[in-house]
Amino acid sequence: MKNVVTFGGGSGHTQVLLALKNIPDVKITAITPSTDSGGSTGILKDEYGSNGYLGDLTKCIVALSNNKNLAEALMYRYKGGPIEGHTVRNLLFFALEKTGNLRSALEVMSDICKLGEHQVLPVTEKKTELRARLEIGNEISGETNIDNIAKNPLWNPNVHSIKSVYLVPSVSASHNVLESVEKAKYIIISPGDLYSSIIPTLLPTGIKNSIKKSGAKIILFMNIMTKQGETDNYTASDFINNIEKYLNKKVDHIICNNSKIPKKVLLSYSLESKVELSKFIKKSDKRVLFAPLAMVNKKGALVSDPKTIQKCVANIMR
Repeated sequence: MKNVVTFGGGSGHTQVLLALKNIPDVKITAITPSTDSGGSTGILKDEYGSNGYLGDLTKCIVALSNNKNLAEALMYRYKGGPIEGHTVRNLLFFALEKTGNLRSALEVMSDICKLGEHQVLPVTEKKTELRARLEIGNEISGETNIDNIAKNPLWNPNVHSIKSVYLVPSVSASHNVLESVEKAKYIIISPGDLYSSIIPTLLPTGIKNSIKKSGAKIILFMNIMTKQGETDNYTASDFINNIEKYLNKKVDHIICNNSKIPKKVLLSYSLESKVELSKFIKKSDKRVLFAPLAMVNKKGALVSDPKTIQKCVANIMR
């Protein structure tokens, strides 16, 4: 049984989990951020004292379920009325945690979704806030504000680019997270928002040291496109270097998209100044593996194809 630990936020992370659960003899531990402050999670956090790990945590739990009907029901988002915008998964987990605790809520949700050996854990159980320091010297507080920085009419990518992110207060990663990381044979960095989803899972104290102790091979799945407000004007090297800075370690494998993206889709992304990240990859880097990662979902958005992810990881594991 190969121990695989994945790091990441919600959507990109779930694509990786959808892939990994179909690889035999693999035990998955998915590590999610604890700093979400928007959407359903933000409301439950502000109004009822929920934690910042709720949304990403439950989304990843559902991704590991093999019951499609159950997964669809848990992902259902209410429209209209007093619970508009909330999902069944978030409300259920919140209630389970309130009537018990995090551990019991995880156990019940895992049983409902029949995760078996797999588990999903928040990187820390302690409350903390994500903050970003900008090139101009200003600071932004809160994951949602960082995520939506480009929506500010005064935003300028040349002066408001993100220089670094950190946690206030500084917190330690949970013991069971550190234990799982140290036992990992493979560590996968999922695609996702660099500063508001991926790096927040690497910030709690103990993560870097546990990764080093593990001796695990690190696989990085590159984002397909840049993100306005976070990775404007980034080359692939910029993206990789930032990941490695927070890992305090070089990655072993870099998976990059080489499938052709429809012009219509590229045009819609270009309206938000988003460009293909793979165009700027150093082909001389022996760690790089090209694969047809990009696929268009039902909403017309680009996502990483789980079938391609599965093939890539399976080949590396051989």
